[in-house]
Amino acid sequence: MPRTRCGGDPRAPGVGSGSACSAGAGPRARVRRRARAQTRGELRRQRRSGRRCSRCKRNWSDLVIYQNSLKQTLVTSPDTFPTPSGKVSLRVWECKQVSKEASKKGLEDLAALCALLAAQGRPAGCVPCTMDSPGYNCFVDKDKMDAAIQDLGPKELSCTELQELKQLARQGYWARSYALRGKVYQRLIRDIPCRTVTPDASVYSDIVSKIVGKHSSSSLPLPEFVDNTQVPSYCLNTRGESAVRKILLCIANQFPDISFCPALPSVVALLLHYSIDEAECFEKACRILACNDPSKKLIDQSFLAFESSCMTFGDLVNKYCQAAHKLMVAVSEDVLQVYADWQRWLFGELPLNYFARVFDVFLVEGYKVLYRVALAILKFFHKVRAGQPLESDNVKQDIRTFVKDIAKTVSPEKLLEKAFAIRLFSRKEIQLLQMANEKALKQKGITVKQKSVSLSKRQFVHLAVHAENFHSEIVSVKEMRDIWSWVPERFALCQPLLLFSSLQHGYSLTRFYFQCEGHEPTLLLIKTTQKEVRKAQREPGVLAYAELWGVCSPAASTQASCASGHSAKPALHREVCGAYLSTDWSERNKFGGKLGFFGTGECFVFRLQPEVQRYEWVVIKHPELTKPVSLETTTAASPHCHSMSSDPADRLSPFLAARHFNLPSKTESMFMAGGNDCLIVGGGGGQALYIDGDLNRGRTGHCDTFNNQPLCSENFLIAAVEAWAFQDPDTQ
Repeated sequence: MPRTRCGGDPRAPGVGSGSACSAGAGPRARVRRRARAQTRGELRRQRRSGRRCSRCKRNWSDLVIYQNSLKQTLVTSPDTFPTPSGKVSLRVWECKQVSKEASKKGLEDLAALCALLAAQGRPAGCVPCTMDSPGYNCFVDKDKMDAAIQDLGPKELSCTELQELKQLARQGYWARSYALRGKVYQRLIRDIPCRTVTPDASVYSDIVSKIVGKHSSSSLPLPEFVDNTQVPSYCLNTRGESAVRKILLCIANQFPDISFCPALPSVVALLLHYSIDEAECFEKACRILACNDPSKKLIDQSFLAFESSCMTFGDLVNKYCQAAHKLMVAVSEDVLQVYADWQRWLFGELPLNYFARVFDVFLVEGYKVLYRVALAILKFFHKVRAGQPLESDNVKQDIRTFVKDIAKTVSPEKLLEKAFAIRLFSRKEIQLLQMANEKALKQKGITVKQKSVSLSKRQFVHLAVHAENFHSEIVSVKEMRDIWSWVPERFALCQPLLLFSSLQHGYSLTRFYFQCEGHEPTLLLIKTTQKEVRKAQREPGVLAYAELWGVCSPAASTQASCASGHSAKPALHREVCGAYLSTDWSERNKFGGKLGFFGTGECFVFRLQPEVQRYEWVVIKHPELTKPVSLETTTAASPHCHSMSSDPADRLSPFLAARHFNLPSKTESMFMAGGNDCLIVGGGGGQALYIDGDLNRGRTGHCDTFNNQPLCSENFLIAAVEAWAFQDPDTQ
């Protein structure tokens, strides 16, 4: 008796091709009929002898896959096989029913296999793998899953509106129903707009045996783009973990343009829970990767995108988690290295029930959800660990440990509640920030095809203020590092470059503009001179100037000292303040000699001495003041807010440009202004900083743009002024 193949390959002998089967003629059809007859005869003999061959059991497993694939088609496409009652039956079909319906629809390959296996009967111990049976699929360790996610929720979802779906996802409507979550995932992923040619389940069936080859399940290598990321167990059994590796290898084969995607193993492992077989999980993952909607970013697929996401997350931490950011700067040598781990917190360290809740909302709302949850994790970490010694010298590892054990601190519901309580920028603004960060990385030589970065190249990704090559008359190295921790991440990669110093270039505003033009952003530092006025005999005429400005001139203080009979010099009270200015000072020339405001919402003002305080754009902390406007209205800039370059093709639309927002008045966008006789930072109800044309006197007060308190004595004399630029170390 010659051996025949009775495997699940539709083109294997004994199954037949669709065209030959329908025609019923030809030598190939006769060979198939003969093979089927031989197989049936062999099975009859085995049945009489009470034996069952392993091939039969294997074929039944293949049939189960086909049955469930067909059943899932019914779930997602009810009009494919309507029942007499008009409703879709979700029970697992028997072999003969599948064969009959498949024949009607022209699926001769499936019909032939089902007819063959219907005669065999169900092998002992072979239970179909279904999505709406009480149990889990064949990749899941049931004991672990019962402890992690109990299947107690609703079984149906009738909602179709996006806003309602958002609310249900945030509330966890399908989080407690294993079966319903699988149906919802199928629906949401099916609706993702994809490239015209996107690999599907049939592609996986064709390529998996060629790619996996002779490797054993335990020795399958992982694709290079996962960057040594371990496959999370997520309550999968050994078969499930092996399936994840096979799916990742097949994705690498079909998506050669993916160069860096450490989040993918976690996504595939979760999707495998809610897939009938490996092929369906492969198809779902491919649809997520092949999304072609530019406004709906899902997963980073290149090192450039990954690094820019890390920088964007650092920017958001800097703005929305300032207390946690201050802690990270204090305890870590390289804060950007800590933030580069943010995706691992979500894709790998979070327990399964937490990650599944995050993924529920992620599929509905997109990438912005990931930023929200990571920010919430950092807030909880700071709340728990503030004032406590770190468990190790490595804060990066401490955060990972905290995320793994997050169940001890907060529930999934509280974590999401905290995440959505953060009033983030609009999706458009975050996209602009991401694009700006990508541009900064490209200028440093990081490309889309780059798969990693060496440690030597990462040296510029840290607070680049070195004690050996930094000197300032106003701030110390530590103070400059504090300022550097506040600037946007794409500029924190750079090193400080002194453009102007009043001690070197003189006290002239014209000279200040000349030295600063052509550079953006810039950092303005001011040191004031304020001397104590002794409570002794004062000459009213001598101290009139001091009373007017709140300070004493050297001459006045000397005369007061002499008049009081004291020869000791009065004590010097030092104040330091400044501003981060996002736009080139040459923009002032566009107003034709008149004083006009320009700049973006990335500007901020600060005080370093006597105490440290930073004031950002008022809209960041109070987003209720405005709402983003549509893309069409942003093309026409308001007179007080110009683009940062006359050539729009030369730069991206600026992040946090005032024209992107529907502001109630112009006072919330008066960032910076410069004329021949004065320099102003912040406006509306006052100025955060006002400096005269001689760089001699200044004043400070509350302003609407930054909602700040006075940065120093309200009227002050200037001891020194410095302007700093941000220099790429590669072009130094």
